[in-house]
Amino acid sequence: MIRFTEHKNINKQKWDACISKSSNACVFVYSWYLDVVSDKWDALILNDYEAVFPIVSRSKYKIQYIYQPFFTRYSGVYSKDKITEPLVNEFLSAIPEKYKFMEFCLPENNPTKAKGFETKEKKYQLLSLKEKYEVLQKGYSDNAKRNVKKAINAKLKIRPDIAPEKIVNLFRETKGNELEIFKPEDYKTLIRLMNVCIDSNKGQSIAVYDGTILCAAAFFMFSNNRFVFLKSGVTEEGKAKGAMHLLFNYFIKENSGKRYELDFGGSSVDSVARFYKNFGAKDCVYLQLKKSNLPKIVKWVKSLKK
Repeated sequence: MIRFTEHKNINKQKWDACISKSSNACVFVYSWYLDVVSDKWDALILNDYEAVFPIVSRSKYKIQYIYQPFFTRYSGVYSKDKITEPLVNEFLSAIPEKYKFMEFCLPENNPTKAKGFETKEKKYQLLSLKEKYEVLQKGYSDNAKRNVKKAINAKLKIRPDIAPEKIVNLFRETKGNELEIFKPEDYKTLIRLMNVCIDSNKGQSIAVYDGTILCAAAFFMFSNNRFVFLKSGVTEEGKAKGAMHLLFNYFIKENSGKRYELDFGGSSVDSVARFYKNFGAKDCVYLQLKKSNLPKIVKWVKSLKK
């Protein structure tokens, strides 16, 4: 039986055990991660944590809604057993009616026709690191190879373990100001998330310097044999000298020949996806689900704002 369980009643030890044993285990849905990135999360739980489904929600004008929090890709069903379409559909049907609006994503191994939901395919890019570096390097595009060589010739230097605040500040200064979706508290959450990952040995930062000048930096998370690229920043000078290409090349080389995967964080934006594919990464497709049961008066007010 699937039951709705409020956050205060969730057994986080059992929750995390279910996540870790799931075939699609990922860092985004461990209890500690959800605690950092969301104001409030509850759950749908099958029997004694045989399968789980996180529900991250907020309330606005007394209307409760489900959303996909920043710095996560998807929610979805996680199970100790095989995840089937009937199981996913059962969980979707068990979402309480009190949520009048929903917009969240499902992992690629959550098969469903999502009856009653609007659906949209989204993509992220993934690279297996099991081959030796020399083999992986052959999968680079000519453009990636040129940029790595350019960065080496420019004498850019790699340094590990840069402070999360410096990465976030660099991102904010070089890219974040273009993204109005991020508020000051979101940047604080991002720094806190990085620090939690570092403290639990699940995070790694890397920087690229041009002399004494920081020109690129990135943060990677690690869970269940998968590295997940979280966020980065790069200056215009760094872009021109191939700093991010050097950074990813370093990371791939350091972790090659192991049973790991590099999850590039993903993008459905062609230009961003193309950058990741320069290193041999392949597209993975997952679903975004959307459903609205908003009262007519709310829909009417929203239509006036368009």
